[in-house]
Amino acid sequence: MAEYVSAFQLGSSTVITLPKKLGIKPGTKLEIKKSKNGLNLKLEKESFAEVLKRTQGAWADMDWEEYDRKEKERREFELKASERRKNAW
Repeated sequence: MAEYVSAFQLGSSTVITLPKKLGIKPGTKLEIKKSKNGLNLKLEKESFAEVLKRTQGAWADMDWEEYDRKEKERREFELKASERRKNAW
């Protein structure tokens, strides 16, 4: 179902407002292209470099020894479960 919005002037720019129910948060980057049929808006995808910059330091407080211990326990558990399944055949 189409929705209609009005454009208005803000300084030297023409502005349109997007309905909140579209879920587009403030600061979201949109790509806009003009075509012979009108305008196309598309959410801009975050580049890999932007993701790395945004998540920089996310693992800084990680207890790597604990992580390695849990990974080893998971691997042993998976191997035992696999062996049980193999023996069931």
